[in-house]
Amino acid sequence: MSPLTHTPRPLVVGTAGHIDHGKSRLVRTLTGTDPDRLPEEQARGMTIDLGFAHCSHAGRDIAFVDVPGHERFVRNMLAGATGVDAALLVVAADDSVMPQTREHAEILALLGVPRVIKVITKIDLVDPEWADEVSRDTDSLLESLGIAPAGEVRFSAETGQGAAELLELLARQAADRDGAAADEPTWFRLPIDRAFTVAGRGTVVTGTVQHGSVARDDELELLPSRQLVRVRDLQTHHEPRAAAAGRLRLAVNLAAVPLESVSRGCTLASPGYLEPYSIMDVALTWLRMPGKSPRRTIALRVHLATSEHAAELRLADEPEAPTVRAAFAQLRLADPGVAELGQRFIVRDSGGTRTLGGGVILRPVARRWTTRRPAHAAGLATLRDGPPAERAAEVVRHAEWDTPSTRQLAVRAGARDETEAADLCRQLQDAGILHVFEAGGSTLRVHATVVAALASDVERRVSRYLAANPRLLGVPRSQWPAWMPAACPERFRAPLSDHLLHGGALRLAGQHVTLAQAGPELGPTDRALYDALLDEFSAGAFQPPGLDALKCRTPKNARRLRELIELGVSRGELVRVAEGLWLHADRWEELRSTVVRAIRSRGPQTVSDLRTLIGSSRKYVVPICERLDALGITKRQGDLRSLGPNCGD
Repeated sequence: MSPLTHTPRPLVVGTAGHIDHGKSRLVRTLTGTDPDRLPEEQARGMTIDLGFAHCSHAGRDIAFVDVPGHERFVRNMLAGATGVDAALLVVAADDSVMPQTREHAEILALLGVPRVIKVITKIDLVDPEWADEVSRDTDSLLESLGIAPAGEVRFSAETGQGAAELLELLARQAADRDGAAADEPTWFRLPIDRAFTVAGRGTVVTGTVQHGSVARDDELELLPSRQLVRVRDLQTHHEPRAAAAGRLRLAVNLAAVPLESVSRGCTLASPGYLEPYSIMDVALTWLRMPGKSPRRTIALRVHLATSEHAAELRLADEPEAPTVRAAFAQLRLADPGVAELGQRFIVRDSGGTRTLGGGVILRPVARRWTTRRPAHAAGLATLRDGPPAERAAEVVRHAEWDTPSTRQLAVRAGARDETEAADLCRQLQDAGILHVFEAGGSTLRVHATVVAALASDVERRVSRYLAANPRLLGVPRSQWPAWMPAACPERFRAPLSDHLLHGGALRLAGQHVTLAQAGPELGPTDRALYDALLDEFSAGAFQPPGLDALKCRTPKNARRLRELIELGVSRGELVRVAEGLWLHADRWEELRSTVVRAIRSRGPQTVSDLRTLIGSSRKYVVPICERLDALGITKRQGDLRSLGPNCGD
């Protein structure tokens, strides 16, 4: 990506207010541009869709998004209000606060717009006392919504009164805003509010950049289709740009993308960060309840950035849930949407006629609630209020075996980028909160509580298996992979099973998995046979009996012999040297000490030397030497064996 020269970020300002209160004329006076771009808008004198204009003042660029005031076009207003730095709440002095003034102000509060400026328009039509009354009415509305206005300007489009004052105020707001960008995510995101074609150039999309940077020829992801696209050109306020960064109005010319594949509601983003999903957990605030006794599941419409979705909302099943003003809930969208932790949303009734409330996305990728009382309320509270490391831990805990990539973790946990997300994971791994498994160049991060729950479950299953099969050593190793979680990717099952076997509660007994402290219950016949086997191996020394020879001596117990030998290995009383070759543990230790002493005193030894040393044959000595090499007790150099790194003192 091309380096960006440091220039002050434009201030993106949205208008809000009732129809015919002068929003578009205010923008036209400030910028000299008519934001009503549609012929129908100009003919009717009424804003229907979003309009855009810009100007400069005191060295600061200011971009305006003009929204319609009519109640039938609130959905368009919501698309325009996404991600603005400030809003002008426009109230006509000759009309005061009206229904759409109230609804637009409610939306600004729910979207968390950080700066709301009161603009009392048509000030030339009323006397000062009446203007004061309108100002007080507006203050009462904002106070009821928890909005502290960033200033007030009284404006007249006829005389120009207030225009210079408002531009000065906006320039100051731009300067105050600059420091807030430091904590924003560095990955690029642009919710699309317009898509059109330009002759000779192809498809162009526009929107307000939420965060991150982009440059000409960058590859981006078009969502929710997940199509990778190339940036052909960029423009800001009709000026070509090689690159752009931070929150600003941006037009992006996409290479080889047909217009029918993109529309308002789509999103452009850095590849691999956002995930289209239809189930999201949220913190919801009601403005008004949807009926006197709302059901647990409510049909409504959800506005996410510039997209709109039919949805069902599932309330937490608590006695007071239908009457409280704030609660955890789950959104189930009819079609996939994209979101990130902390993103604001609006809910309206299913007919799209009333704004019911809004809130904050806590889990942009969630599992469907199946219990009547969600057990993860504490996790949602952590995502809402917790520090970054705790949020990251909660994301991984909730994902269980469906591990998010580092980029996806950044989105779900609110990290600035994948580098910060990786740092958080390292902190959690060092603290023992995460287990990390590697396989085939991929990484699986699993919360310690999820692994512990699996270990407990497997331990119980092994215990039940042993109780039902008391003469067996344990679960056959061949059956072990099937005991791993079905949701765990196949490539990670081997490292996960190894982790469980080294966790203390389980161990490998030959080709069986058993409890660490367990052993099969031996009856009198098995006990006598087991003791006889140990005696045979001890007497055989370095030329021990093979399985076939043992079966010939005890043909009635031939099938049981192998199981008892594996039991001896699991108990540490026999040592497996190679397939079909075992030594008594005491004889193995004697052999190890003898070989080490001989090499230390005489120097490197050949197989023939060691065969003479221990009084055995080549049939046994060759696999014994190979086992000593594998354990690092000896080290082969041509035909000679010298001492290895694990030879001991």
